[in-house]
Amino acid sequence: MAAVLRAFEDGRHRAEFYRAWRVGVSAGLTHPAILAMISSLGGTTRAVHAHLLAGTRAGHGIATLVSARPELFEPFEVAMLTLGDESGTLDRVLGELAAFFERQHRMMLAVKKQLAYPMFVSLVAVLLGPLPLVFQGRTSLYFATAGLGLLGWFTIGGSVMAGRAQRYQRRPMFVRARFARALMMTIESGLPLAKAVRLAADASGDPALAAHVARQGERALSTQSLERTLTGAPAITPDLLASIRVAEGTGDLRTTLGRMADLYEDGFR
Repeated sequence: MAAVLRAFEDGRHRAEFYRAWRVGVSAGLTHPAILAMISSLGGTTRAVHAHLLAGTRAGHGIATLVSARPELFEPFEVAMLTLGDESGTLDRVLGELAAFFERQHRMMLAVKKQLAYPMFVSLVAVLLGPLPLVFQGRTSLYFATAGLGLLGWFTIGGSVMAGRAQRYQRRPMFVRARFARALMMTIESGLPLAKAVRLAADASGDPALAAHVARQGERALSTQSLERTLTGAPAITPDLLASIRVAEGTGDLRTTLGRMADLYEDGFR
């Protein structure tokens, strides 16, 4: 449970990390120099920082380092850092990642708030449930039962909290938000259409959506419209498909897809 609670705070650390990294990139400093100046990181962000610092000092590119240790990063991170490194838009990508993890941290605070009451009630039940044993003079048995109950509560409680947080992040509206924002950035960065759609699908964190895009084939992804590519795709609703159609017609991706991503993150279904 302690590990899960620390993980809930990782979004804040990751946001601070990317914000500081972006400041250094904007100032024209090298990656090793920037990363060496960043400290006071917690959670898994510390491992991410150490991996990137060691790799950049050895002369490796950001995309190479991310692909070498994907378990350290979220799918959205992997796609966006790869995009930034390959398209030369890392400055902007780092800003987007800082904002993304700031929003994720707020989501985790909402999850903690939702779980506070049921977790408290279950803890009270563990302590009060076997209390009649005390009135029966079986105090030792009460402490043994309550102790086992507390052990189970702390052990299982962490899994419950982690599972609830994962389900919260995988809600369809958040999948659509990540996809819309990544699609906006990949296309605006000038990547080939096929690669832009694949990166956006990977960034969504939805394996079904990524599989749908992969089945289209390179030629189809490069030549057909986005609307046709995404018609029938899991998690892509008519309203998002309509926004994609408008974005293709007007070329104004930020007003359409960016606005839709904001709405989904605010709870629009």
